[in-house]
Amino acid sequence: MKITENKGRLSMEEIETSLIYDHGYIPEHVQEMMPKLEEIDRLRNEKNAILLAHYYQIPPIQLIADIKGDSLKLAESAKEIRDKRLVVCSTVVFMAEMVKLLSPDKKVVVPDLESGCSIASGMNGESVRKIREKFPTSAIVSYINTYADTKAEVDAVCTSANAKSVLRNIMGDPVIMIPDYFFFQNMAKELLREGNDGRTYLAYRGKEGGDLVLENVVNGKEEHIRGNGFQLPVLDKGTCIVHEQFNPTDIDYLRKKDGIEIVMAHPEVSPGVAEVSDFVGGTGKMIDYVEKSSAKKFLVITECDLTAPLREAFPKDKYGKEFYTPCILCPYMKKNSIDVLLNSFRYERYEIHLDEKTAAGAKRSLDRMFELTRERK
Repeated sequence: MKITENKGRLSMEEIETSLIYDHGYIPEHVQEMMPKLEEIDRLRNEKNAILLAHYYQIPPIQLIADIKGDSLKLAESAKEIRDKRLVVCSTVVFMAEMVKLLSPDKKVVVPDLESGCSIASGMNGESVRKIREKFPTSAIVSYINTYADTKAEVDAVCTSANAKSVLRNIMGDPVIMIPDYFFFQNMAKELLREGNDGRTYLAYRGKEGGDLVLENVVNGKEEHIRGNGFQLPVLDKGTCIVHEQFNPTDIDYLRKKDGIEIVMAHPEVSPGVAEVSDFVGGTGKMIDYVEKSSAKKFLVITECDLTAPLREAFPKDKYGKEFYTPCILCPYMKKNSIDVLLNSFRYERYEIHLDEKTAAGAKRSLDRMFELTRERK
């Protein structure tokens, strides 16, 4: 029952019913939405377009999308787009870049160019080159939440779904992981618990006092790279502005308050939150976990709208499953409202353009991700 694709597309009637009964929308508000959703559907057919949506999009957009999923699912889907002229990515910009890299012959648009990412703005290509100068034998892996200029400089990227495979299979020492700091702390510690391969694992912590700071995930030892002569990242750290807000005390309180049986957390949370959770995994793996679990009450520690596909897949009246969340929203993902999405279809904006050199390097790191995910040592 993994929810990744609206096969055959939902009818407008099914979308309207789901918004009211599965997602709790007020009927009057749904009536206002439906003409806009119908226009999106009409334009999609007229323009031979396909709509991709991330799980963090609002429920109406998820319901009308042709394909919805986490970063890995969207990347895999982008590779398979064949007969469409236009790809509309109801995502953030770095995801739309990824789709363009994997479907270079398609016109790819993103509804709002301000739909950025705090993780992606925490690293850039120039900084990666400086890191490599200090560690020439390293394997540098970036989270998929990075812009194309960063992807072009690393050895491979990874997602929350395949990070352990990529880190385990890539060659090089030390293994340097650039942002997300919390994400790579959690992934590396989990990987090392399964067996230490003798390599050093360094996680990028952020820029401090004009330096780039890397941290050994085992002993906490710092490595500093002077920030002279190159452009530093825009933000001081590469952490998620949603996931960094959760803390262990709040989770313990909510577990007791709501009688929670299972706490599921995204690996972008702090190690302290990961430790008090029952399951840590990406958005797609959370959905798989719920399907296999006999529990009825889940606390979901990630972006609020991941509960949309969970409630859609496991309606309470049929499965008796309830999903709770502190409901912190990603302001970048929420740039993509229904009105903005409709205008993106109408005017085919905003188109993603990448220069050839950057595109070639970024595509290489994405291809390497797929290769490393398949490899076994």
